[in-house]
Parts: sequence; C-alpha cells; structure tokens
Amino acid sequence: IVTLRDKNYKTTRAIKDTEKKIDGKVQLIDQAEKYLKYKDIYKAYTKLKKIKQEDFYNEHTAELILFESARKHLKEHLGESKTLNISKWKSELTTLKKDKKSLYSQILEIREEVEHAEKVKTCIEQLQEQEKQLSQVNRNELDL
Repeated sequence: IVTLRDKNYKTTRAIKDTEKKIDGKVQLIDQAEKYLKYKDIYKAYTKLKKIKQEDFYNEHTAELILFESARKHLKEHLGESKTLNISKWKSELTTLKKDKKSLYSQILEIREEVEHAEKVKTCIEQLQEQEKQLSQVNRNELDL
C-alpha cells in the first residue's frame, strides 16, 4: 500500500508538472500569434514621424499594447532564440496533452489498486482479530 501511495504521489506530481508545461506552451503560442498579428501595425507606428505617431497610437492603442506585451513575454521566455516556431510548439503541446491523458489513466488505475489493497488489508485485519478472539475463547475454555 505504501508503494502504491508513493507511486500515486509521483504520478500526481508528474501530472501537475505536465499541466504547468502545457500552460507555458499555450501562453507561448498565444503570445507568438499576437506578436505576429500586430507586428505590421507596430512597424507602421515606428516608421511614422513623431508628429503623426500620437494620433496613430491613439487609434491603435490596444494593438500596440498587445504587441509590446507579446514581445516582452517572448523575449523573457525565448532568451536568445529569435525564431517563433509555432508549429513545433503546437506539436509539443499535443504531445504534452497525450502524456497528461496517459498519466491520468495511470493514476486512476493506481487509485483502484490502492482501494483494492486497502480492502484486502481490512479483511486480513478482521480475520486476525477474529483469530485472536477465537484463541482467547479457546484458552478460556481450556482453563475451565
């Protein structure tokens, strides 16, 4: 039972780690897509003269903020790598989701095994208790 519980704990940990990786990959993909979507607007903004930039910024505030946010996120998470490999990340995401599903199936099996083992343990303990009571009764009868 202890071994099964340990296995259950490790599998639960693996699921949580996989979920973190999935969340990170989803965010990376989302930010990369926003970066690409608003990149042209940002380029147009930077090419304008200072006089026209304010009006352009006011018209496209949301897009420019989303672009800056995406660029900052990607810079933090990609480091030196400048390439946005969205298709690779999506395939990694698919693999991670499959891994999570597999781990979840394992955890269900482990929990069933733990439940079964605990039932067996309870039955054994009950039998031992009954044996103990019977031997006590037998000793009492022998004493008489």
